[in-house]
This record gives sequence, structure tokens and C-alpha cells, in this order.
Amino acid sequence: MDIKRHLSVYKGLPKDIYVLFISTIINKMGSFIVPLMTLILTQKIGFSKYEAGLFTTIAILSQAPFLVVGGSLVDRFGSKRIIVIFQSLGSILYLTCGFMKPTVAVAVLIVIASNLYALATPAFNAVVPSITPKPLMKNAYSLMYLGSNLGLAIGPMIGGILFSSNYLNILFILDAASTMISTMMVFFFVRGKVKPNLSLAKNEIPDAKADSSGSIFSFIIKNPVIVVFSLIMLVYYFCYVQWNFLLPLQTVEVFGKGGVGVFSSLFSINAITVIVLTPILTSITEKTYPLKSMFVGGILYFIAFGMFAVNRYISIFVAAIIIMTIGEILVTINSNNYIAERTPKQYLGRVNSLFFLFMGAGFATGPLVMGSVITFVNFQYAWIMVAALMLFGSLSMYFLKKVEKKERVESKSNVSSECEERINRDA
Repeated sequence: MDIKRHLSVYKGLPKDIYVLFISTIINKMGSFIVPLMTLILTQKIGFSKYEAGLFTTIAILSQAPFLVVGGSLVDRFGSKRIIVIFQSLGSILYLTCGFMKPTVAVAVLIVIASNLYALATPAFNAVVPSITPKPLMKNAYSLMYLGSNLGLAIGPMIGGILFSSNYLNILFILDAASTMISTMMVFFFVRGKVKPNLSLAKNEIPDAKADSSGSIFSFIIKNPVIVVFSLIMLVYYFCYVQWNFLLPLQTVEVFGKGGVGVFSSLFSINAITVIVLTPILTSITEKTYPLKSMFVGGILYFIAFGMFAVNRYISIFVAAIIIMTIGEILVTINSNNYIAERTPKQYLGRVNSLFFLFMGAGFATGPLVMGSVITFVNFQYAWIMVAALMLFGSLSMYFLKKVEKKERVESKSNVSSECEERINRDA
């Protein structure tokens, strides 16, 4: 296998993208709190499984208005300013938690910090197309995703060790410090200037329909496929979040106290797999239509979740995580690119906030629904239900691809007819 050829997909990107790449590594390397959220709520603060699921759902749902506002702020003031302001405020609250005892008050501060981070969330996706030529956007998103997992390959392992050793306060302080350092890198070294897009390649998605009004509602009405796509992704994320909610609870039940270490290791395996395979899969699928890649990714999710259902052995957990991660790579690098390619720059912030709303709805309802389900059934049946829903989502993505293919053929046919009419008139 020619590794250099696969890594070449990251050559020639804007310098700002490489700065964001390093900034992302630092930020995610210190991402200790979110991966351990379920265990913090249940083991440190004293929530039951159901209460933890309910609290997580409320926390995620509370982010909805902040995502909407964040998207509007991005379109008005630019991505860089929004990232710097709200990431800094969120890290200050995490730092405050580092000097408090683990109580409900800490859980509330985590929610407030998460809402501040939510304000900046659309900015991270919107900043990439604003500084990257269109033909290179998929590669840029892939590099950002790679950087995220380079950090996550180390962070959760350290977090698991400190959590098991009762150093929760240090986790908050280190998380806050890493966020502040990465934010300052964006402030000082990312210009945030818009670069002109190069011409689209033949295999890329055509621009979405827009008008001069600038209304996001008008844009959505003219481009309903973005809403349909987002609804399907809601199903994807409802299922995907279960490996962060059901899996840590399952590993603790199967392996006892060692379950925390097992889950932390699985989290790191997920990140390491991303590091190794993201350049390869980006190169291999460079000319593959995004929806096709996401359909395959969904099928891999389905297989992995089915393996969780029948598994009580570490080796099978590891194999399932690797399969799931391959699906995750295909879904993540293509979903971001799909939205960016279909959205004019004046709508990027708001469309990304809409996408994150649907994604957040999946993340929010996932723990709530399965937190209730797990009180009535065992983990095996819970995972079977998740796998079945994932299969439905994958098939929906496949049919959306078919519909889009038909629309593209009809669009090309209409363009050809118009050209022919003009030629006849000129003749």
C-alpha cells in the first residue's frame, strides 16, 4: 500500500488549515470531561442510569437555541471571532469546576459551558470552506477530523487513569487549559479571510439554489434535500451516540470496576483507528459520491452494533469498535463536505447550525430513550433495537442517493435542452 500517495491528499491546503489542525489536536488531547460524562454523573455525582440519560438529554436539548444563535452570529461576524469568544468563556467555567466538589452544581456548570461551546460549534464547520478552495474542502475536513482523533487517541486514556484515581478536579483544569491554548492559536494565527472557490470538478455536487433575499427559510424551501439529509443524519447520530452512553455502562456491567479502563481503551482504539485509516479512506473515496460513502458507513454501524449485542469478550468489543470507526470515518468526512458543497457562503453558519440541531436531536434523544429502555431490557436487546434503527437509516440514505442521482440526470438533460434551443435560435 502506497502510504505516501494516501497522505498526499493533505498537501497543498491553505496554511490556516494546518494551524487549525494543530489547534484541534491540542484541544482534543485535553478533552477529558465529555467522554467520561456518563460516568461522572453516575459514579461521582450519584445519578442513576435513567437520571444520567435524562440529564444528558436536557443538556443537549438546551444547546438548540445556542446553535441557532451561533449560526446567525457566524454569518454576521465571521467564524474566527465566534470561536475565540465563546470557547474562551466555556473554558473559564470548566476551570471553575476544577475548584469545586462534584455536586449537581458542577453538572449545571458543565451544561452552561456546553451551551457556550455550542455557540461556537457552527463556526468550526463554517471556517473550513471560508478559507479553503472548494475542490480541497473534503481533504480539509478530513484533516480536521484526523487532528481531532490524534488528540482523542491520548486524552481519554489519560482521563480514564485520572478519573479512576479520583483526580476529577485536575481533569477539569487540564481540559480548560487545552481549550484556551487551542483558542489562542486560532486568535493569533488563523486569518479567517475568505478565499475564492475554484471551479467544481465533474464529480462534485452542484451549487444549491439560492436567491438574493438572504433568507434561510427561502433557501431551505428551495433546497429541501438538505432537510431530508439532516433528518436521516438524526437517525445516524441517535444510534451512534449509544457507544458513548450504552457502551460504558455495558463494560462496567460485564467487567466490573475494570470496565472504566476497558471503555477508555476502546475510546482510544477508536481514535487510533481514525488516525491510521482516515487518510487512506479519504484517498480511496475521493471520487465517490458522498451519499454512497455514508450509506456504506451506516451499514458498518449496523454490523458493529449487532456485534455489541452478542458480545461479552474484549476481543469482540475491539473488532466491533474498529468496524464502527471505519463507518464513522466515512460518515464524518462526507457529511461535512456534503453540507459545505451544497451551501452558498452567505448561509454557511445558519445551515450548519440547522445540521447541528438535527445532529443534536439525535444525540439528545438517544440517551433519554435508551436510558428508559435499558431499565426494562438487557444490553443485548437494547443493541438489537439500535442496530435495527441504524439499518433503517442506512437504507434511507441509499434511497436519497437514488433520488439525487435521478435529479442530477434530469438537471443535465434540462441544461442540454436549453443549450440546444439557444443554438437553434441563433442559427
